Amino acid sequence: MPRTSLTTRLARTAVATALTVAAGLGATVALTAPTARAATTPHVVQLGDSYSAGNGTGTYEERSCYRSPDNYGSQVAASIGASYTDVACSGGVVADLLHPRDLGNAFTKSATYSIDPAAHPDQKSEWLKRAQGERLCGVPAQPDFSYRYTFAAGAGVNDLYTGTVSCQLVTRAQIDAVTRDTDHVFVTIGGNDIGFSTIVVNCLTLRDPSSCKQALDAATAKAPQMVESTKDALRAVEQKSGGHAQVYLLSYPFLINSESYGIPEVAPVYDAGTALNDLQRLGDQLQAQGVAELNAEPGADNYHFVGTVKQAWGGRVHGLDPHVVADNSKAWLVPVGTPGRDTAEFVHPTQPGWDATAGALRTAVGS
Repeated sequence: MPRTSLTTRLARTAVATALTVAAGLGATVALTAPTARAATTPHVVQLGDSYSAGNGTGTYEERSCYRSPDNYGSQVAASIGASYTDVACSGGVVADLLHPRDLGNAFTKSATYSIDPAAHPDQKSEWLKRAQGERLCGVPAQPDFSYRYTFAAGAGVNDLYTGTVSCQLVTRAQIDAVTRDTDHVFVTIGGNDIGFSTIVVNCLTLRDPSSCKQALDAATAKAPQMVESTKDALRAVEQKSGGHAQVYLLSYPFLINSESYGIPEVAPVYDAGTALNDLQRLGDQLQAQGVAELNAEPGADNYHFVGTVKQAWGGRVHGLDPHVVADNSKAWLVPVGTPGRDTAEFVHPTQPGWDATAGALRTAVGS
C-alpha cells in the first residue's frame, strides 16, 4: 500500500469522534443517511511529476521522488478532511502513470552465505533467495518502492557462496494507488514528456539561441501527442476508480516573469521569452481541450482542468527573472544554481508557490 499521510490519522480521529457523539445522541436524534455519508472520510490520490511531488519545498520524505508533506495535494486533502496517498514522482512522464519506473542508477551489493551444496545443488538460486530475504539491497523508503535484484556474479567454495547482485530501485505504476475508494485524483503531467529539463538547460542556463529554439520547437511539436497520451492515462485512472473519482489535471505556473527576453543577452538573435510563454499557453490550451474531450465521452463528466494556477501565482509576477544578472526577490521558483539546493529543485516552486497552487485547486474542488 502506498504511503498515507498524517492527514489520514487526523481524518480518522475526526470521524471516530463524530460517530461517538452521534451514538451518545442516539436516543433522541437518528443518524440519517445524508449524515452517514458526510461522515465518510474522502480519499485523495496524488499522481504526477515534480510539480505534484514536492520539488522545491525543501521538506522531503525521500529524494528519489522528492515527495513532500507540504505539496499542494497534501494541503488540499487536509482542507477537505481527506486521507491522502502520494505516488507522484520527480521526473515523471505520462507513461509512469500506467507503468513501473526505474529510479536512479543500479548499484551492486555482495555477500557470502553458508549454503550446503548437498542440500542446495543450485547454490546461485539459494543465494539470491537469501539476498532478497535479508534485503541485501536495502529497505525501500516508500511503500510503492521496491528493489529489482539481478544476479551479477557468484562463486562457491564448499559450503560458502559469495555472490554479487545488481540493485535497481523501482516504483510501481502510479495508477496502482487508485482504487474504487478513491474520491479525488490530483495530477500535473506532461512537462517532462515535451522536454522540460532540456528547455531549462538551453534557454535559462546555457542560453544558446540555436539550442533553445530547437528545444522549444521540439516541445511544441510534441505537445499534441503528449495530450493524447495524457487523455488515455486519465481515462484509465478514472476507470480504475470505477468511474467514481473526480480527476483534476492542473496547469503549470509561468516559468519566467517577462513576456519576452532575447538571447544571447548582449546581442539577442532569438526571443526565447516569447517562444517559452507561447509554449506554456499552448500547453494549457491543449490540456483544457483534452479534458473537455474526455468529458464529452459517453457517461464521462468527472474530469477537471485547473487552468487557474498561473492566475493564482499572479500571472508572471513570481516567475524567474531570465536575465544574466537577475532579480529573483519576488520569484516563487528556485533559481538555477541556488546554493544549498539540489539540481532537482531548480525551477520548481518554493513554498509560497506550492501554497498558491493549493489555493487554485482548493477553489476548483470547492473546499
